[in-house]
Amino acid sequence: MKKILFMVTACLALLLAMSCTSTIVNTSTTPHLYTNSTSTEFEILGEIIYESKDRVGFIELLRAARNLYPDCDYVIDIMMDQKTTTQITTTKFFMRRTQSVETNIVWVMRGTAIGYK
Repeated sequence: MKKILFMVTACLALLLAMSCTSTIVNTSTTPHLYTNSTSTEFEILGEIIYESKDRVGFIELLRAARNLYPDCDYVIDIMMDQKTTTQITTTKFFMRRTQSVETNIVWVMRGTAIGYK
């Protein structure tokens, strides 16, 4: 009888412990930067190219567009590229050979500046 009571109590404690555990789920969504609305008329002002050694975002591209085109309201058709330049230098001194590797990364964003009518 004690064994049955012990098993039932152990099962209840295990069920209680399992029901208290939780799982954290992280969900990330990518914002849509441009939607083609037929009800909105806009004028294409020109192309914007912005380069930086730091990772840049939409706000930096919009600031560059507004500096170039003061009537700019938004930037569409955004493309982001990463230029990686790797330089390998080999030095030979007597019987010893050493190499040094230098990598430079430049982020390039380009898009089309528009102004709403």
